[in-house]
Amino acid sequence: MPIRLSDLMQDTRTVTMAVGEDVVTLTYRPSGITPETEDRLEAFVKEQKVGQSMIALLLDTLVSWDITDDKGKTLPINDAQLRKLPLALLGQMVRTITEDMRPNAPSGGTSAATS
Repeated sequence: MPIRLSDLMQDTRTVTMAVGEDVVTLTYRPSGITPETEDRLEAFVKEQKVGQSMIALLLDTLVSWDITDDKGKTLPINDAQLRKLPLALLGQMVRTITEDMRPNAPSGGTSAATS
């Protein structure tokens, strides 16, 4: 049975990350990272635009988040909004997503405790 490319691009995963005392939930599309995305990111890194490379990756993958304004309204996911965020937070979001995409490492027989 054939599969449509558009169906392949609709997969999503949800991850959480600690930000200080709070938790942020991110929903992203693993299929958003393609060789084309990698080429664009590499060009930003060569130009020493690391922040822009993180924004590009997030724009290609991020579907939703629970980051809100002071009135509780969910902030839009767009270039202008991402540019307002600290680089450390952008980096943490990128790490959380890319670590989630990695295949599971072989288990050493113990499970990690979360706190």
